Amino acid sequence: MKTIVFINPSSAGGRALEARQTIESCFSGAGLRYKIHITKSLDDMIETIRAHIPTDYTNFVGIGGDGTAHYLVNELADTDKKVGLIPMGSGNDIALNLGIPLEVGESCNVIAAGKSKKLDLGVINDKYYYLCIAGSGFDSQVNDLANNTRFPIKGPSKYTYSVYKTLITFRSKKFTFSYNGQVQDLYGMMVTAANMPSYGGGMKIAPEASPESGVFDVCIIKKMSKLHFIQVFPKVYEGKHVDDPNVEIFRTDQLTLDSEYDFSVFADGEYICKLPATFKIAPGKIDFLVP
Repeated sequence: MKTIVFINPSSAGGRALEARQTIESCFSGAGLRYKIHITKSLDDMIETIRAHIPTDYTNFVGIGGDGTAHYLVNELADTDKKVGLIPMGSGNDIALNLGIPLEVGESCNVIAAGKSKKLDLGVINDKYYYLCIAGSGFDSQVNDLANNTRFPIKGPSKYTYSVYKTLITFRSKKFTFSYNGQVQDLYGMMVTAANMPSYGGGMKIAPEASPESGVFDVCIIKKMSKLHFIQVFPKVYEGKHVDDPNVEIFRTDQLTLDSEYDFSVFADGEYICKLPATFKIAPGKIDFLVP
């Protein structure tokens, strides 16, 4: 079994590169045949992945965060390759949701053990795959701010800062969504199609979502006052926001979403497209290395 390891040198403020020695020691000790590729850019990583798909490399391992996993999955979905993750990003929600340890040596041991699971993926507009959660509305504006903020804050704190900053000027908008033969309009803050429970550094927006269920857990945050939102928001880290009457969760394997406002769609923290968008479940589409 041959393994190619992609190190994003900008992940974790450069600490991903510093972890190289630990990774090599673990993989060599486990008898893995491997090589390490230091990515020069996103395009370089994608080109290198594609070049290795026809080869005898089995494991494609990313060292980075949810974005690194996102792009690996988009290239390797529906192949016979396995995806692995050594989490060193800002939020690491994909790793948290899959039980992958955040400590470098322990996550390397997961790769070396070779155990994998077939996981569902979300697919947007029949083109873009995602592992974790896709959303539009308030949270997509938060993602945009979090990805572009120049303040020296990292991890979940950056996302929390962006939530409250966005809330200052945000107004609920009209959404139209269809699923299971139903079409509904409502004024709300955001809609997410979740394949896993948490995003944004541990926000359990859909606490019962599973990438092995064959369905999305769709979470709708309906129109609410800013004061009420401030009261509800902290509960999301424990998944207790679902008890609020302005929060609705339902399950479906396909959702079409549009809005009167030109909202972006983000998935796994990455910009995907503008609304309208159709979200579908692609069952068992990726083989992922897990504990």
